[in-house]
Amino acid sequence: MPDEKPIDFLPQLPRLQRGLDALGIHTPNGAEQLAEYGRLLLEQNQVMNLTAITDPDQVVDLHFLDSAALLTIGEDFHHKTLIDVGTGAGFPGLPLKILEPSLDLTLLDSLGKRVTWLSSVCEVLSLDNVTCVHARAEEQALKSGFRDSFDFAVSRAVASLELLAELCLPYVKVGGRFLAMK
Repeated sequence: MPDEKPIDFLPQLPRLQRGLDALGIHTPNGAEQLAEYGRLLLEQNQVMNLTAITDPDQVVDLHFLDSAALLTIGEDFHHKTLIDVGTGAGFPGLPLKILEPSLDLTLLDSLGKRVTWLSSVCEVLSLDNVTCVHARAEEQALKSGFRDSFDFAVSRAVASLELLAELCLPYVKVGGRFLAMK
C-alpha cells in the first residue's frame, strides 16, 4: 500500500468562500471546515476509493458547492432532520451539516468502511447530531425510527430517479420532502 501523501486544501479557501458568497450562504467557519473535510477526503482517497473527483477545484465545485446549493432551494433546513441515502463519501449530507449546524443528520451507506471513515470525519470536525449508519437503504427503511421519520431525504446516488424514489421516500415523514440531486 503506498504511503499517504499529505494534502493541503487551504489554497481552496478563497474559492470555497467565493462560491458560498455567490450562493448567499454565510456560516461561521463553514469554508474552513469544508477545507478540512476536503483534505481528509483527498488523503483517504489515496488508500480507499471514495471519489473519482480528485482535483481540489473540482472537489470544491462538484462536491461542496453542488451540495451547498440545496440550501438555496427555498426550504427551511434549520433544526430539521435529514437522511442522506447512499451517502458515499458524505455528499451532500456533510456539507449541509457543516453549513447548517442545527441540522440533525443521518448518513446511510451500505459499505462499512465508508461509514467508519465518515464517523471519524465527524469526530475530527466536531460535528454533533450526526448518526452514521451501515445498512442497505431498503432494509433500514423498515426499522423503527427510520420509516416516515425525516423532514428531508436526499440522495446523489447514481441510480434512476425511479429507484431513488423507491429507496428514499419511505424515510420521509408526512409533509417532508425527497430531494433528488439528479
